[in-house]
Amino acid sequence: MLKRFVPCLLSLALLTVGCGGDDEPVMQTGGRAPEFTLASLNGDEVSSKSLEGEIVILNFWATWCQPCLKEIPELKELAAEKTARVVGVALDKDGARVVQPFVDRHEINYSILIGTEEIFQRFNGFGIPHTILLDPEYNVAKVYRGRVTKAALEKDIEAIRERT
Repeated sequence: MLKRFVPCLLSLALLTVGCGGDDEPVMQTGGRAPEFTLASLNGDEVSSKSLEGEIVILNFWATWCQPCLKEIPELKELAAEKTARVVGVALDKDGARVVQPFVDRHEINYSILIGTEEIFQRFNGFGIPHTILLDPEYNVAKVYRGRVTKAALEKDIEAIRERT
C-alpha cells in the first residue's frame, strides 16, 4: 500500500520545492536581513546599510495597533539608554501625515521610517508588532512576533554582545 503513495509524496515534494521564488530569499535567524531604503519622517532616505556596525531593534508597528502602543515606552527606554539603536517602521497607510503627529504626541525618541507592505513582507511580517533584532553584521539575531518586552530584548542584546 505504501508503494502507491510514494509517487504522490515525491510529486508533492517536488512541487513544494518548485513553488519558492529565487528572487527574494526568506529571512532566517542567523542569516542576513533584507536590504531596504525607506523615507524617514523628515523626508530623508535611510538605507539598511546605515544600520550595519551596531545592534539594531527594528520594530514594525502602526499608530492604530494597541500592542504596539504598549511597546513604545519600553522601546523609548532602550533608545534613551543606548542599549541598541531602535528604529521603528510605521506601516500606516496614510504615512507621515498620520505618523508624525502620533510620534510628537507620544514623544518617541528613536528613528521612525515610513514602511511599505513590500518591505514588511520581506521581513516575513504577517502581524504587528513585529520586531527583528539585528547584530552588528546586519544578521537576524532574533525575531519577535507580537509584543516584546524590554527585559527580553536586553537579554538577547546581552547574548549578542557576549558573542562579538
